[in-house]
Amino acid sequence: MAEPRQKLQDASETSQSIIDSALAVMAEHGIANLTTKSVSKHAAVSTGAIHYFFDTKDNLIFSAFTHMVRIIREETVAIRRTEKDPLQRIARSIEVHFSPFHFEEDASIIWPQFWVYAGADEQAARLFRAFSARMISNHCWDLQEAGYDRASARAKAVELSVLSRGLWLEKRLARSVEMEECWTIMENALGDAAVKAGRKPPKFPSQSQSGKAI
Repeated sequence: MAEPRQKLQDASETSQSIIDSALAVMAEHGIANLTTKSVSKHAAVSTGAIHYFFDTKDNLIFSAFTHMVRIIREETVAIRRTEKDPLQRIARSIEVHFSPFHFEEDASIIWPQFWVYAGADEQAARLFRAFSARMISNHCWDLQEAGYDRASARAKAVELSVLSRGLWLEKRLARSVEMEECWTIMENALGDAAVKAGRKPPKFPSQSQSGKAI
């Protein structure tokens, strides 16, 4: 029984290595210049292996974006399981998008490419819609827990989602705002929710489990 398990592990590691290489190529050369040959060279596998695991280049790109969404989803779920205050849950969930991994490293180059690609590829568009809908749904749930009615919570959740994404673009790409300004704007956006709920307004950034500010 050990041999089949080992084969499954090897296949999983190879598949993940190909996805990691696709992301690396996207970050360095852009999605328009991604080819199975460039990915195979980076991953040190044959192009046949890429077609075996992903069939087409489009499926590989989609799998790479799915991997990125899965990372941020897992980070958000971990926060939601441990943070008791609903407004601080929102704040910490927003902070994830500005963390070093998503805001400074290769991921910060890949996320905008995902958003643009979703405008032309229906499979990626469905993933993007699901990703955004989940973020809004989480904020909406938290706001209702904090005292908002459902309609007001929905409107505020959309506002927070749009605002955080816009600030991400303005800070990371346009460089038109400073990080401190981003936190102040987000604090103001959540301030009225805190007043309505009779809670202490959340602060950005909060402290991570390691004790370091995100």
